[in-house]
Amino acid sequence: MKALALYALLYLALFGFTDILYHKFGVNAETTRKIVHVCTGVIALTFPVYLTEFWQAAVLCGSFLGLLFVCERFCWFQSITAIKRKSYGSWLFALVVLICFWIQWKTGNMRYYYIPLLILSLADPAAAFAGQKWRYRPFRIFGQAKTISGSLGFLVVCLAILWGFHPEQMNLNQLFILLGLALALTITEAISVNGWDNLTIPVVAVGLIYCMHL
Repeated sequence: MKALALYALLYLALFGFTDILYHKFGVNAETTRKIVHVCTGVIALTFPVYLTEFWQAAVLCGSFLGLLFVCERFCWFQSITAIKRKSYGSWLFALVVLICFWIQWKTGNMRYYYIPLLILSLADPAAAFAGQKWRYRPFRIFGQAKTISGSLGFLVVCLAILWGFHPEQMNLNQLFILLGLALALTITEAISVNGWDNLTIPVVAVGLIYCMHL
């Protein structure tokens, strides 16, 4: 129970910090959401270390969803909720953390947890950063703006993460396999809109890990 309380306080402190950035320093909600996205993902990476039972993760993620509902209902923590575009990202993030936790808890294979969440926490924001900074070859998917530079940013970080889980000497065939996985996830990110990439990226990653016996 101490771990649950500490995680709850940590997340509340994070939301409070980004709210200060939003209200006091004028940082826009899109940026503060990206900060929350990265930080919540990094914090969630420690769940398997300190949460030994599935119900603990369920309570924590369920509490997050309940807090998010209240925040959207009463316009609290506007650093997360004050965006003009429609997005289910925050809701899906908590859900997918729970799904990945359950899979690794049942299988004992930590890669089902760490690879999807690392890609979601690092490669997804990298795509947003690269797309906003360089805006090379913009295109639209289902009405939402994307860029080739954003997809390349995602691809590079995604490939680095996959490579990091295979530090042994790699042959050319293995490299092409990892590149293919990274490309598949990059395409998944590119065609996912309205925050659904928070679900589709980890789900596809888990499926690929299972199929390729990574």
